[in-house]
Amino acid sequence: MDHKKLCRVLLVGIVFVPACAIGSGEKGQEESRAGGRTFPRKAKVIKIETLNHNIKRFRLAPENGESFVFTPGQHVFVKVPDEYLADFNKRYKTTHEDIYRPYSFASSPSERSHFDLIIKHYGTRPGEDFPPGVVSTYLHKHLEVGDTLTLSDPNGELYAKDDSDRPIVILAGGVGVSPFVCLLQYWFESKVNERRKIYFFLGVRSKKDLVLHDQFTRWSKEKKNFVYVPALSRPADGTDWKGETGYINKVFESHFKESVDADAYIAGSPIMTREAIKSLESKGVDEERIHRDPIRVKD
Repeated sequence: MDHKKLCRVLLVGIVFVPACAIGSGEKGQEESRAGGRTFPRKAKVIKIETLNHNIKRFRLAPENGESFVFTPGQHVFVKVPDEYLADFNKRYKTTHEDIYRPYSFASSPSERSHFDLIIKHYGTRPGEDFPPGVVSTYLHKHLEVGDTLTLSDPNGELYAKDDSDRPIVILAGGVGVSPFVCLLQYWFESKVNERRKIYFFLGVRSKKDLVLHDQFTRWSKEKKNFVYVPALSRPADGTDWKGETGYINKVFESHFKESVDADAYIAGSPIMTREAIKSLESKGVDEERIHRDPIRVKD
């Protein structure tokens, strides 16, 4: 695939709700700015849940919740406090200023009183001499229930118009599962699965890296036309895993022996995304129907 064609694939995405539905900050509300981006929103942490060894789910209640409206597939930027950043710079001898990161909404927009973010902690690996992730370390190691986060307005476009009966194919890698928790809940609420088959391929390295495995398994039994296919790329010796193994794009290929006319969604690391696009195109999925989460997930 040439560079221009790849760019078209990565940027495609149609929002199904007008942009005016995204609430801006209340008049007179104090805004913080970082790198030209505004952070007019505040949200209180009401629950923190450990999902696996390095991923947590944070439930947040936004201030002025009626004006905080997001659409499935969007994300929000989280800004760390200045005091924490000063301590981080001192400890790790860094010079960060105004650090923020985007995180996908991981709950249905119909839950107006709160929303979820699913976030992976990027720590320092053994034997490597570099600081851990600034924002993920703050969220995993310092944030507590009752604390308040500083946020941007909702951003991004991942969801495409629901204008066909084609099946939906999702390929997610690791924490790339986040936007699809939101999208799947929305599709189930809207009964999209009543007329469209939804295939959800989730790839992780080992069994300990699975995210919300029980929930997706339950949905596969309860929700019509929903097929959940988890796969481990590096199953440990002796693991009692009876599911698929290998890279998730190859698992997808093995499930569709011939071409497939589908709408496809991808979220994961750059390498996983690149290989998933190749696999989808090899099965005849047109580039205009391949939708990618704009957030880049690390390996």
